[in-house]
Amino acid sequence: MCEMRSAVAAVLLAASAMACAAPAPPVDDPTPASLDAFKAAATTILDETGVPGAGIALVRADGIEWAGGLGWADRDARVPVDADTLFRAGSISKTFVAMALVQLYEDGRLDLDAPLSELVPNVAVDNPWAASAPVRLRHVLEHTAGFDDMHFNEMYVLDDAPDAPLEAVLARNPASRRVRWRPGTRMAYSNPGYAVAGRVIEAVTERPFDEIIREKIFVPLDMPASTFSGALDDPRLAQGYSDRGGPPVPRRRIHLRPAGALHTSAKELGQFVEMLLLWGERGDGYVIDPEYLSNMEWPRTTAASTAGVRAGYGLGIFSTIDLPYPVLGHQGGIDGFLSVYGYSPSRDVGYVVLLNSTHAPDALRRLSSLALRYLKRDLEPPPKETIAVAPGSLARFEGYYHDANPRNALLQVIASPLGGRTVRLRDGQLEMQPTLEPAVPLVPVNEGLFRRERELTASMAFTTVEGQQVLAGPAFYAERRPAWPMTLLRAGLTAALCLVALAPLVALGHAWVARRRARPTAGGIGAIWTLAGLALAAIFGIATEIPVALLGTPSAGAQAIFAASMAYPALVAVVVLLTPRTWRRGVGRGFAAFAALVAAAHAGLAGYLGYWGLIGVRTWTY
Repeated sequence: MCEMRSAVAAVLLAASAMACAAPAPPVDDPTPASLDAFKAAATTILDETGVPGAGIALVRADGIEWAGGLGWADRDARVPVDADTLFRAGSISKTFVAMALVQLYEDGRLDLDAPLSELVPNVAVDNPWAASAPVRLRHVLEHTAGFDDMHFNEMYVLDDAPDAPLEAVLARNPASRRVRWRPGTRMAYSNPGYAVAGRVIEAVTERPFDEIIREKIFVPLDMPASTFSGALDDPRLAQGYSDRGGPPVPRRRIHLRPAGALHTSAKELGQFVEMLLLWGERGDGYVIDPEYLSNMEWPRTTAASTAGVRAGYGLGIFSTIDLPYPVLGHQGGIDGFLSVYGYSPSRDVGYVVLLNSTHAPDALRRLSSLALRYLKRDLEPPPKETIAVAPGSLARFEGYYHDANPRNALLQVIASPLGGRTVRLRDGQLEMQPTLEPAVPLVPVNEGLFRRERELTASMAFTTVEGQQVLAGPAFYAERRPAWPMTLLRAGLTAALCLVALAPLVALGHAWVARRRARPTAGGIGAIWTLAGLALAAIFGIATEIPVALLGTPSAGAQAIFAASMAYPALVAVVVLLTPRTWRRGVGRGFAAFAALVAAAHAGLAGYLGYWGLIGVRTWTY
């Protein structure tokens, strides 16, 4: 879960806070030599990035070295962060849901590979591949079910009603559980999937999912303040912020509680990390069996994992390979808060970083790197994996690969033309150039396996899925296709938008010249061009300004988007009907030809919006 100002931003910036994509290299903060030096360096990062406060735990296998706070839990009231300050941990919630299910598997009460239709038959799933490839519990835990991410009306609870039962929550919008490709092939982060996972816990145990997590995880680990049903007015809960100097963001409850409702502290989450370092052991028993914990840590159902990429999203635990040392863990993001816990696969160190602002994600990364390097300051980073490959054997991977695992289907209208990547051989080395981004070298790790230069091990594989050549990574899946259709589409969209934007100005200029020279004018077509352009701009302009929470209700802003999306094709029809009149009015062949181009541009854009389902879009029912 992640708070964004607008729906468009939420899609394009991927409102999960998880490190699935290829982030920029971290700032090289000096490695601290002592705990005091770590605290000073961490305080500097908070000051430089403008994040009010942080709860941090530094964990070793023999215990927590330090758990505490830096900065302010409440910037205005000057309430400091301490080890027990509660933060909203967002998607870190998913680790606990997945672990509870693995515990049930360990107890023989369910099968992780069982179809959802057997475990929760009353939860609707629209799967065209159901006969041969049902959606299994493991798929939702690894985000490979093919579900869309959450739709607007299943995000926020906007009244004071008590939390609805998960069965009712899942009935709000089954459309997000429409399977978009064969399950178990592509990873696409989906919060609704984890709501289904929470419902599975309830179906198996006949008890609320959070009660099971409390009993099986929180109580054994002495985490009494950690909760999935925390009060938003709890005085221990930090204020969340979205910028350097503004007021706290509103505290909103979420519908999909298993996906992101966890409240926890640095101290308590540090105790959870300590258990992970000890292979599930706590005191004189185990919270989870070591073998089952190991199985949680690596993906098994993506095309990349099948091809040999070990990094990725397992059962609620994700591997990060672009820090100085490999890390397992999870990140989280929700209104006003960013969070991460991580631990070394070598089981020697781990850390927790909880922040109460979303405006500076780089702070989370820098603090994670700082904690990791401090804890491992006496150990050299591991060598990066690589092998020598003859350049001639690399040429078969060249081509254009278009992204085919969208997280949010609705905003593909924007994301699809911006997606894709070109792989080419240059000076004996493969390089990958995403659209609108610089090229990055690909370092060979094994046959068909590659990594980016800053990564420690393989992060992508060239492989074949159902006869289709693909480039697959932990969180992306791109199919090799001819480049020209997408190049033509991008050029056409760019030209159409330019024509639509210029048309009213050209019409004004033509009318001014025509009147000065006593020539025929184009009539009212310039006004229609202006109205059509405004309607088109309103669809996206309103969406970029209205809070996401209001898109899930029939608010004035959401209804304005609907009205604009209905008005635009109607105005386009008028433009198309009026365009032949420009020829008959004798306005000149140049302007008449321009009018025909504008009509074609509007018609093309209307068709493009219709293809992606944006004509007559009701965001509150989508």
